[in-house]
Amino acid sequence: MSSHNSTLVLLILCLSAVLVGCGDSETPDAAVTTAEPQQSSLDRKTTQKEQATQLVERAIEEIRHQKFEDAIASLNQAIETDQENAEASFQRAGILADVGQDQLALNDYSRAVELNPNDVRYRNMRGLFLLTRSQLEPALADFAEAVRIDPKYIQAWNNRGLVRLATGDFQTAIDDFNKACEIDPTYADGFNNRGFAWFKMDDYDRARADFDKTLELKPEYVNAWNNRGMLNMRLQKHREAIDDFSHAIRYDENNVKHYQNRMNAYRELGMESNALADGERIAWLVKLGQLNSVVAQTPEQPDGYIQRASHLAEAGQHEIALANFEQAIQVGPGKATPWASRARYWLQRGDTTKAIADATRAIENEFSHPALSIRGDAWLQLGDFDKAIADYTAAKRLDPAVAQAYYRRALNRREQGNEAGFQADLETARQLDPQIGQ
Repeated sequence: MSSHNSTLVLLILCLSAVLVGCGDSETPDAAVTTAEPQQSSLDRKTTQKEQATQLVERAIEEIRHQKFEDAIASLNQAIETDQENAEASFQRAGILADVGQDQLALNDYSRAVELNPNDVRYRNMRGLFLLTRSQLEPALADFAEAVRIDPKYIQAWNNRGLVRLATGDFQTAIDDFNKACEIDPTYADGFNNRGFAWFKMDDYDRARADFDKTLELKPEYVNAWNNRGMLNMRLQKHREAIDDFSHAIRYDENNVKHYQNRMNAYRELGMESNALADGERIAWLVKLGQLNSVVAQTPEQPDGYIQRASHLAEAGQHEIALANFEQAIQVGPGKATPWASRARYWLQRGDTTKAIADATRAIENEFSHPALSIRGDAWLQLGDFDKAIADYTAAKRLDPAVAQAYYRRALNRREQGNEAGFQADLETARQLDPQIGQ
């Protein structure tokens, strides 16, 4: 992730040169040109357009596989090759928008629209970009132009309805959603959004009918479950609301909003233990959000990934936790902490072999008391008391676990007939834990 961010920023910084100018510069010669060079120029432009198209196709495939750095590079090259390739600017705009480069994204969307003003996708996506940045008037203009170009373009009708919702013009919003649903009676977004407009107008029967229709068309539609839950809360139907919010959580388990809504419904029914559980989950999610911010702000540092991995592991989300440990190792491969942290994770999961391997790698990178301590615990679990005590000694660790290692080695030494060794280890064990063996 860190290499993605850094490389992507460098690629973005190169865009200024790419964005300057809108065509090839040609200086006519004083002499009259012949037909043959003109044909050669046409051939060259055709070849350039073909090359640019191939680069865009490659970039789309790279985007599909989340190789955004490669996609940006391919699109930069496509635009350099053919500055009239609207699709290259359009695709690059989407990536730039995702990484928060809003002005560059808007430049690219506008460039795509300028090059191909009748492409309804370009109008619609620029409008959606503007809508999500609260630029409502220009967004409305783009959606209006999109439906003029293609009166059957459902997304533009729906998105124009969203602008109307944002401005409080609910009835006109309903007209736009009506049009979307008329064009495609299976368009779940249209029914959900129209239901929300009815809800805002206090027409609860129509709102419920639209939310029900949305969920009939698309049972995993999270917002519809949440919206119907809010409707049930408004109507004091708290048990039905709890069921709706629980479905929303099932499909979107890390969304604080759904837990907050369900917690409020539980409290309305006096179900305090359930409300408390949701409150704890909310606290966990808030902490996750904070850790996400740490990672976003310091993507080149392993600490954020390690903290987030541990937080996820506590909640049993082991696959994502391991991905974060791996990312920490990638950004800090020569440091001890990432390897030691994953070693501790493996030890907690009962995988002593992997714990020892990661702890050893940490120690090879840097002398690490935590890694030695973790490896000592792993050796203790495996019954290799000599190695456990060696690591504990190197880690300068003195606690009941160390006492246990000495005590169990003492017992082994007595079985082997080594009475002196037994007494020595027993004495050390009892110095660390006077109650051991009693």
